Amino acid sequence: MAEFTRRHFIRTGIAGAMVTTGALSALGAIPNSPAKVDMVDLGKTGLKVTRLAMGMGTNGWNHASNQTRIGLEKFKQVVQAGFDRGIRFLDTADTYGSHPYAKEALKFLPRDEITLMTKIWTDNLDWHPLQPVDKMIDRIRQELQTDYLDIVLLHCMTKANWTEDKKRFMDGLSEAKSKGLIKKIGFSAHDFGALESGVNHDWPDVVLARINNKQIKMDGTPEKIMSLLEIAGSKGKGVLGMKIFGCGGLLKEEERTASLKYVVQSKNVHDMTIGFEDPSQIHDAVERLMGIVHHG
Repeated sequence: MAEFTRRHFIRTGIAGAMVTTGALSALGAIPNSPAKVDMVDLGKTGLKVTRLAMGMGTNGWNHASNQTRIGLEKFKQVVQAGFDRGIRFLDTADTYGSHPYAKEALKFLPRDEITLMTKIWTDNLDWHPLQPVDKMIDRIRQELQTDYLDIVLLHCMTKANWTEDKKRFMDGLSEAKSKGLIKKIGFSAHDFGALESGVNHDWPDVVLARINNKQIKMDGTPEKIMSLLEIAGSKGKGVLGMKIFGCGGLLKEEERTASLKYVVQSKNVHDMTIGFEDPSQIHDAVERLMGIVHHG
């Protein structure tokens, strides 16, 4: 019971992506020559991905998220808007309830152009019972109606010893990778010790970490997190950033710009994931992000 309470606290405080609808839903019109997200190398993993991923887990828990709560038709509109602005990276998870929604998106998106990432939960929950990893991966592929997954992460690592405690899950993902069912494997961190352990371990190809310039919903100071992400990059790992807008805590225009600039100009974060609930949020984020990329 104590572990579930801890997980529940983690979920309510940090899970999901970065942006809430209300503060950004009335942004300006699409510019005459809209920018598009560029492609980048995900570290030295060999994957080329769009610099921005569409997060599908804002307030995600109990098989639902803000992205599913807006309904399938609105969800499709958001995904299409992202695709039109160059986004080819879908970030989902087993506990978000977003696999069926991503499946519908993949019906009108070219699968070979899309990076599809999901995350697996590694603790038993009443509403989400554990399965062997091979069964889990088969189920997820069926839910998404895809033969392979580009990236699969261990979701929400919160203990420094997870590389020992979660070994059976690590081995299961490694086996699926060897069979070609998954291209790259890794973890998402919600604790400084967990991030440090994963960065210094040979197993992960990909690291997903919370990072912004104001230490909002993060696992340490920006300087300490950046130091670890620099190490991860030096080891060839792909580094993904989340909570760029502090899970809704950095919504003023100057705050969004400053955080994006901090993350992009660090050169330690190869890619970032942001949760969108309205096309206007995508247009704003892409214009802001690519303006920084091209002009600083």
